[in-house]
Amino acid sequence: MLVGLAVVACEGSKSHELDHDRIHVIDNARLRTDTVGEGKWEEQATFVLVDAANDAGDGAYVTLAGELDDASGGKVGDLRAQSLWIPAGEQRTFALVDREHKPRPTAAGAKLFVRGATAPASPPPASVGEQRQLVDQGRIVVQGTLHNTAPRAGNIMVIASFHDGDGRPMTRPFSMVPIDGNGSQAVQFVGPPGSKQGAIFVGDSVY
Repeated sequence: MLVGLAVVACEGSKSHELDHDRIHVIDNARLRTDTVGEGKWEEQATFVLVDAANDAGDGAYVTLAGELDDASGGKVGDLRAQSLWIPAGEQRTFALVDREHKPRPTAAGAKLFVRGATAPASPPPASVGEQRQLVDQGRIVVQGTLHNTAPRAGNIMVIASFHDGDGRPMTRPFSMVPIDGNGSQAVQFVGPPGSKQGAIFVGDSVY
């Protein structure tokens, strides 16, 4: 599995911080140790997949952070903070990776918290619309269209999240997609066996 880390730059002077109580970390976290990164950066590390919902009236760049704990509640490692754009009323799946990118065999759980929720003056120019889910041999295939409303071309991190029948995240693959200015591009991701839900959203963008 490849885990993408989204890094977001917000507009400073016209942005404002939302009440962190309006951001809810959903009690569906899944702890895994697997491959993160790609190419020469590929390595094994422990990470947490978890959903967060934005119940505020504004979209925001939400930052989650936390720590890994053993079965007795003792800390065994820190999780690297991650920021994702979450539109008002929606949720996104975060992948919080061990800060030192190490496997943590004694990790049994995680403590997670909202570090930031910044609403910018305007939403990001890239988004994924026209989404649909198909069932293929016991797994979900999710399709959509990546839209870039910026006048310049960019490389967009497109992320998919797949959940099981209990609503817990299973995998969160990603792909860097080149796209023209004011352009659109079809995207598709195939979920793991047993996946019941799928969604696609945008992570980091480079213009």
